[in-house]
Amino acid sequence: METDHEALESIRRRLDHEDNLVNQRLSWILTSQAFLLTGYAILLNAPIDLRSPMHVRQYGLLMWLIPLTGIVTVLLIWLAILGALIAMRDLRACAAAHPGFDSINIQGRPLTRWLGLSAPLLVPAVFLSTWLVIIFG
Repeated sequence: METDHEALESIRRRLDHEDNLVNQRLSWILTSQAFLLTGYAILLNAPIDLRSPMHVRQYGLLMWLIPLTGIVTVLLIWLAILGALIAMRDLRACAAAHPGFDSINIQGRPLTRWLGLSAPLLVPAVFLSTWLVIIFG
């Protein structure tokens, strides 16, 4: 039978794991969006007069595909981040059920948690907004 201390340590390890997943997923967003925005910028600077009819068609297709890929990528990774945040919320609730639980020892105060989560929650919104402005702006 697991003691309360062991249970809380197990929860803390799982919280650390979920926190690492959030950081990895945020890194995925930053990397993928930088790659896609760079490709889009290169596409915008391609010389128009050297394009064959086939290139004109591909250019038009890429002008839509790159932003759509950016949007889909942001949404999928954002969902994965939200999944990790939900798991973390559930783990904190599980920890709160243990005698002697102190939330500050498990994962800080609510204010520091929210400040720390501002980037994983808002960076996807920034990139999503950027792509939507590119497409519809």
